[in-house]
Amino acid sequence: MVAPTAKAEPLLPSAPVVGKLASVFINGAAVIPTDREIAILNAWIEAEFRAIPVPVCFTAADVDLPQMLATLRSTGDLLISIAHNDHPFLEGFTNAKFRAVHDWHHVVTGADSTFAGEFATFQHACKSAPAEIQWLLFSEIVLQAAACISTGRFQPQKLVRMPGV
Repeated sequence: MVAPTAKAEPLLPSAPVVGKLASVFINGAAVIPTDREIAILNAWIEAEFRAIPVPVCFTAADVDLPQMLATLRSTGDLLISIAHNDHPFLEGFTNAKFRAVHDWHHVVTGADSTFAGEFATFQHACKSAPAEIQWLLFSEIVLQAAACISTGRFQPQKLVRMPGV
């Protein structure tokens, strides 16, 4: 089993900041990424997925972060949910791999599921992700998390490009 290597530095955004980011996601126009961006994202997901050093087990059940971490500690397996796996631009298994990569980033950074934790996983992802797809990761990780945290539920899947990202 692999233990977290570093604790994410706390990022304590104010509720208004998280609310503004949520609004960007909820009210923002859905953006269609280019074929090149999708190809780069797919290649990045595949490379990151192959680098996960523990077995990844997919389940149809919902799995939250504490359950995933408990399973990792007890079995050494990274348990990843494929429930609600529809994505407008990623094939089903690629989206499942992206979930595994994202949850692995939670493990290696020691990040929780708060907004600060989600932002830490985004920052970690950007260390290996090409600049061309970082806006996609910002939408997928940061903006979606802000919207979910602010509303208490996951919002319909889309990609939103925030100016300056």
